[in-house]
Amino acid sequence: MSGGSLTTPPPVRTDAESVEDRADWSGWLAFAGAMIFIAGGINAIYGIAAIDGSSFFVHNTKYIFSNLNTWGWIVLLIGVVQVFAGIGIWLRNQAARCLGIVGAGVSAVAQLLWLPSYPLAALAIFALDVIILYALLAHGGRNRA
Repeated sequence: MSGGSLTTPPPVRTDAESVEDRADWSGWLAFAGAMIFIAGGINAIYGIAAIDGSSFFVHNTKYIFSNLNTWGWIVLLIGVVQVFAGIGIWLRNQAARCLGIVGAGVSAVAQLLWLPSYPLAALAIFALDVIILYALLAHGGRNRA
């Protein structure tokens, strides 16, 4: 006991449960990053098509406000934000996760508001946004062990 005392290092969690938990949320974040990137790309494509006045949108419909051209710009902007959020989520950036939550939430509301333009696509992207929100909110905030 002369010369100093030996201290033991803090315990390291290496049990299978912590590794499985880490793999679980990491997988959900990778999934959310991929899905928000895809949703952003689809939103950008639909936005450009709406700005151009493409023929596959339902014309002469009533919107909550404005017209198809305005909704095209809104959806294009949302799509660009979602693409950047997806890239940031893959890079494990916490700010990108927050941006992804906001982007998916705004996209979900926008899809319901521009539902008259292309109902099936709007509902499909709305469902995708809800899944993205679940992945980011339920699994995105866990700290790395």
